[in-house]
Amino acid sequence: MHPNIRSKVTFLLSLFWFLILLGATVEKASATHIRAGEITAHPDTTSGNNPLRYFFKLVVYTESARTDAQNPEATLFFGTGESQTSDRNGPYATRDPDTKRNVYYFDYIYPAPGTYQITYAEVNRQTGVVNIANSAGQSFLLRTTITIDPFLGVNSTPQLPVPPIDYAACGQVFVHNPGAYDTDGDRLVYRLVTPLKDQFPDDASKTLAVPVDGYRELNDPSICQGSANAGAGTLTMDPNTGQLTWDAPCLQGDYNVAFVVEEYRNGRKLGEVMRDMQVRVRCVPNLRPTLIMPEDICVIAGETVNGVVTASDPDNNPVVLEAFSEFGVLPPATFTQSGNTGTFNWKTTCEDVLRDTVQVIFKVTDVVPNGGTPLTDLQPWRIRIVGPPPQNFKVLPTGNSINLSWNPYTCQNAKRIAIYRHEGPSDFVPGPCETGIPASAGFTRIGEVDLNTLTFTDTGGAEGFKRGVSYCYAIYAEFEGGNYRVIPGIATLPVCVMLQNNVPVITNVSIETTSETNGTVLVRWIKPREGLENLTPPQQYRLYRAPGDSPEIYTEVYRTNNVNDTTFIDHIGTTVGTATLKWIYKLEFYHNAAVSPAIVDTAATASSVQLKATTRSTSVNLTWNYQVPWDNTKFKHYIYRRADAGAYALIDSVSATANAGQYTDQGTFGNAPLVPGINYCYYVETRGGYDDPTLPKLLLNKSQEFCVVLKDSVPPCPPVLSIDPLDCESFLRNPTSPPYQNVLTWVPDQSPECDQNIAYFTIYYRPSEEGEFDSIAYTNGDINTYLHQNLLSFAGCYTVSATDTAGNESAMSNIVCKENCFFFQLPNIFTPNGDGKNDEFRPDRRSQFIKSVKFTVFTRWGDKVYESTDDPGINWTGVNNAGKQVSDGTYYYTAEVEFQSLSPQNAKQTFKGWVEIVR
Repeated sequence: MHPNIRSKVTFLLSLFWFLILLGATVEKASATHIRAGEITAHPDTTSGNNPLRYFFKLVVYTESARTDAQNPEATLFFGTGESQTSDRNGPYATRDPDTKRNVYYFDYIYPAPGTYQITYAEVNRQTGVVNIANSAGQSFLLRTTITIDPFLGVNSTPQLPVPPIDYAACGQVFVHNPGAYDTDGDRLVYRLVTPLKDQFPDDASKTLAVPVDGYRELNDPSICQGSANAGAGTLTMDPNTGQLTWDAPCLQGDYNVAFVVEEYRNGRKLGEVMRDMQVRVRCVPNLRPTLIMPEDICVIAGETVNGVVTASDPDNNPVVLEAFSEFGVLPPATFTQSGNTGTFNWKTTCEDVLRDTVQVIFKVTDVVPNGGTPLTDLQPWRIRIVGPPPQNFKVLPTGNSINLSWNPYTCQNAKRIAIYRHEGPSDFVPGPCETGIPASAGFTRIGEVDLNTLTFTDTGGAEGFKRGVSYCYAIYAEFEGGNYRVIPGIATLPVCVMLQNNVPVITNVSIETTSETNGTVLVRWIKPREGLENLTPPQQYRLYRAPGDSPEIYTEVYRTNNVNDTTFIDHIGTTVGTATLKWIYKLEFYHNAAVSPAIVDTAATASSVQLKATTRSTSVNLTWNYQVPWDNTKFKHYIYRRADAGAYALIDSVSATANAGQYTDQGTFGNAPLVPGINYCYYVETRGGYDDPTLPKLLLNKSQEFCVVLKDSVPPCPPVLSIDPLDCESFLRNPTSPPYQNVLTWVPDQSPECDQNIAYFTIYYRPSEEGEFDSIAYTNGDINTYLHQNLLSFAGCYTVSATDTAGNESAMSNIVCKENCFFFQLPNIFTPNGDGKNDEFRPDRRSQFIKSVKFTVFTRWGDKVYESTDDPGINWTGVNNAGKQVSDGTYYYTAEVEFQSLSPQNAKQTFKGWVEIVR
């Protein structure tokens, strides 16, 4: 070929490839006017229902006027090293004529369960973003995180229905709310973050999310330097409602702000969706409209929700009202506007109980004459939907059992009826929107039945029911939301009944004489009030006694065929008598006693009152306990005391619980302090009664006498311990190496009943949540802090005890634990070329507290080329197991990481990814 011809051909080929490359560069950098976007995801809902298959929706808001900003296709990276390109749906018009909405759909099958980060990136952001330095030279990146875990059930990301297309005005409040909701019922938390960029903007095969350079928060004071308006003010985001408030912009221009919507299930974070959005600030005379909102509301399923929102515009401009929610404000919900008023109407159904709480976002936009800049206001309105209470709830005593019944439940999508019982009268009334039965109401769950069962029989359990006692019942329906989430409905009002009084009722077990060898106990009962005429005479009582430490070993102590003989003095001549033990009595009732005795029933057992006393240096602490069928909380209990051989005197009265009482004698009676060396004796008279008005109103029963000599034998109360928290977000921003330290602080219990004469504190430590504590240090009684230093990790648990000047050590304090920050991340590229830079493949410097790593490398065809287990830092130099350099290219790895952790069961995690070797 002639040299000139060859030169021309070479030139033309070079020009051809230059133009091709130029075209590729232009295509990558075309989206320089992206305003906002987010990525959302949901699991496979097709007939195949593959749990590893996910569908993704990418929404990108772009400037309408720029045709080069409307990308016909987009590429999504799935966090596995693989990506997919999809054609655009749209662009679609928005209410803002200067903004288009572009939508792209993807689906992908993951190789295994795990947590994955999905990313989308375009080469350049918009030019001139005020709060991002050199914005046009930095890429735009969106990131969403999902967790696939078969033990947690299906998981969709939060959805963000409110578009980010609004203007702000200088000196006026700007608000935005994404209106996020979660179809799985997971808890949502909102958090501001720094916008992201792609570390590899020129490589179409991968992305790596990093914060943009030169970012300033919207409230950064430096933004307002030289501005005639006030300072940049405040920027907040409500973590519960998602309300973003900027009060207020000061300088005209375009700004970017980003936030994530995190989702939590049973306290575990499952993922998050990031929205990066542009706020266009204009210094205009137009004043923003505001909304007058209805109060948050709670309704019973089946009721209609009516909400009226009113807009006020200071300039009297026309306004446009909108509403956004998880059901899109389409049927069955409607939203209509008339003038400046919008009316929201929604006929709820039983299915809506599964939503629990729905958040509706109302938005007003003013219509400015001559195409002026419109301004907005957005406000959230929360609607809670609860299940109705069961209807026609009835409770009927029958013999020795109690029967419950109710009508078929209104909401057939409920799963079961929960049944609760309260011993004694109850004043529980469910609040206007209170679901279930709170623990404070004192009810006990005794059973449940499926939704179609309309009755329940309560036999009182192993001990049966007590005569003379009220039993109150309440029921409610339980629904099951996604992932087995239990949603209670409203409970019925309690219904209370008492069983027929056809058996004897014990009224007294009172210790009359305290003695280790010849004590006496008064036992008294009331004969049956009903049904005697139906029994064959003679009737018979049989009274049994058992020691409190062996309540199953009963001995018969009395028998009589006289139905009117209802009192017995029990002489206890054992080696312990009535001095220390508690005695329990059981009364059986028979008929036809002369021929063939047949038991009618057994009265509820009742015990004597057991008193104990312990001494301190200047006080005596009394405690007493009992197990009785009557209610000992109705009246105050009386405390009696004598000194040495003196007479007993009433020194005080106190309230008690159903089974016990407590009192501290500090010598205040008669202004006579207690004297060491004096023998003080006490007894308690309990005062109670039954609910049945036909039984005696006041029942008096004495404890045994208990004598003590004043001395300090009581340990101090344990202190309340706390530990300095570890802020993982802050630590990961600026990780440090060991040694570490933990700061312990405790507060002594200042309650009057607690000994304040502390000699020293003992600090105990263990490296994990389980195992025995070891003492590691002591501090003086006036020092309430300890610094645990020279630690290889933060992980550990602590407790503290207090010891008084008499040598009594308290119980252990509460246990506090600190966990390490779990983070592990490997780069996607390294260059083992021997230049001393990036020659070793190792975890990010934030990856601290690693105990061990089993690191395995595979080729793209699955062949293992390298494995190591002896280096927690990995430090792979790009060699195979034979020590030879592997070829450049992409490799896949698994890293089985064991962290230094409090909980061994949570310490091991497996990470999978890919890395590119470039020399």
